[in-house]
Amino acid sequence: MQRSAGHKGSSVAAVVALAALAYGCGGSNGTGAGGSGGHAGAASGGTTGAAGASAAGSAGSTGHGGAGGGASGTGGTTASGGRGGTTGAAGSSSTGGTGGAAALADLGKACASNAECTGGTTCLTAASKIINGSEGPANGYCSKACTTNADCSSGGICLDVSASGGTPTGYCFQTCTFGDANSTSKCHGRMDVGCLTIQDADTTTTPATPQIDICYPICSQDSDCPGRKCDLGSALCADTAPAGDPVGSHCTIDPDGGASSCAGGCLPIGSAAGGTTTVASICTNYCVVGNLSSCNWVGAGSSLMSGGAHGVCALASGTAQVGDVGFCTQECDTAADCSDKTDPGVTCDTSAMSAVGHGFCSWM
Repeated sequence: MQRSAGHKGSSVAAVVALAALAYGCGGSNGTGAGGSGGHAGAASGGTTGAAGASAAGSAGSTGHGGAGGGASGTGGTTASGGRGGTTGAAGSSSTGGTGGAAALADLGKACASNAECTGGTTCLTAASKIINGSEGPANGYCSKACTTNADCSSGGICLDVSASGGTPTGYCFQTCTFGDANSTSKCHGRMDVGCLTIQDADTTTTPATPQIDICYPICSQDSDCPGRKCDLGSALCADTAPAGDPVGSHCTIDPDGGASSCAGGCLPIGSAAGGTTTVASICTNYCVVGNLSSCNWVGAGSSLMSGGAHGVCALASGTAQVGDVGFCTQECDTAADCSDKTDPGVTCDTSAMSAVGHGFCSWM
């Protein structure tokens, strides 16, 4: 999983309403979301995938959540962006595959030691320094060393987790289906692991390129990584996290290298009125849809003025369900609380305060 400052790569699309992400309490407008960091290269029945550039979000849309269950958003504007992360190109294809092999039952489960991982899997602990050569998954991840997908059996895929320029190192990751509504079985029901698309389907290639979704371990705040820091660019635990501007800050993306000033990723947001006009660009990072205790969130009665920038997992794809990867956006009580003082038209949307406890920054 090689890190990159680039922002080009596979896309993440559209948004749902905040209400849906907070288990459907009240309707509200969502804002468009793009990519924030990348992922790993995938092997397709053959060698482990090579790492590539980080992801860029695209095709963001404004959503409206319903009452009660909170329906997914409709409407549309374009949003794109992304920074840092670990997106990889698909691995080279060869013989082999995963058909017929028994699944690794513990693949993707939380763990603190190898004793908690059975069936040939071992524990990648939060304190480990295997992923990117220096990082580990929040709350651990039962995995297995691999060179091909066949090593991961059905329900798993072999990804290269090496640092940029390092010797390819393959580990198994659990697969999932982005948009699947069964959150209890998706990624073992973990709220610190999100279903993430690392390769989009492409029917124009020969053979057709399949969509690949994996259960990706995600930290969104330092408390997810006891004794370490959360690297918001990769969503993994590290000894020292890269410095950068917090969630909600205004940002710009270098058109050449794709770098931004954000600790996580830079997210251009489209107009709620539709079209392709970008009305704001803010810093964001990954979170898991349905996990209110992420993004350094605080509830009603807690001050937003201390403890760093506070956010809520309120941005995601229009097809996202609980357990899928989303994005953090800043909490507020009034528009004056929003860190973005550069983009015009900033407002504090308080329509979901009954669920979240505070509002969230939005743009006209």
